[in-house]
Amino acid sequence: MNLVEMTARVREDLQDTDSQNYRWTDDQVEGAILRVVDEYSTHAPIQQQDDIATTDGETEIDISSLSGLLKVESVEFPLGETPRHFQHFDYWAGQLYTQDEGDGTKARVRWLKKHTLAAGSTTIPAEHDEIIVLGATGHLAMSASANTVDRAFIAGHYGTVSYREWAIQRLKQYEARLRQVSHANRVTPRQLYTDEYVIARNGVTKQTRK
Repeated sequence: MNLVEMTARVREDLQDTDSQNYRWTDDQVEGAILRVVDEYSTHAPIQQQDDIATTDGETEIDISSLSGLLKVESVEFPLGETPRHFQHFDYWAGQLYTQDEGDGTKARVRWLKKHTLAAGSTTIPAEHDEIIVLGATGHLAMSASANTVDRAFIAGHYGTVSYREWAIQRLKQYEARLRQVSHANRVTPRQLYTDEYVIARNGVTKQTRK
């Protein structure tokens, strides 16, 4: 679902479909949805890989082109070595620094990207749409509970239940689904190899998997 479809689905679950008398504004609904997209992204980020040019004599790699960056997982440089050579690196304030200086060739950066949900597009798999709905409706219902001192109720096919009780149920389901997704989408740790010993760069480097 795109953002328009997701907004309609969230309102349907909240029994808030009367456009002349919305309980939640569009901004509130969309804000809750995008908050959940951010939370979901930390559990099931998009795994990306880009080859980025290094600068001769410099340890900094320009990663400004990596839109939606959540985390850098690994930096392979130089490329084409057997076994592969993964750099020790620092990522700080949007800057990426490797242990070895660049030589003008490319480094392979593996990184995690935030999901997007817009009016005409989404990166969220269809099978995970329900997770976003659960989280957004749970957050919105909890906010309604706080604002009405728990005197608000949802009727319809859910029966009569207070916003607070319903929100707690939804958020419990949401958190459980996030844990499942997180477990299924565990990402390879950023440091894929541990050095047993290192002889100068022009010598031999032996590496073994952790």
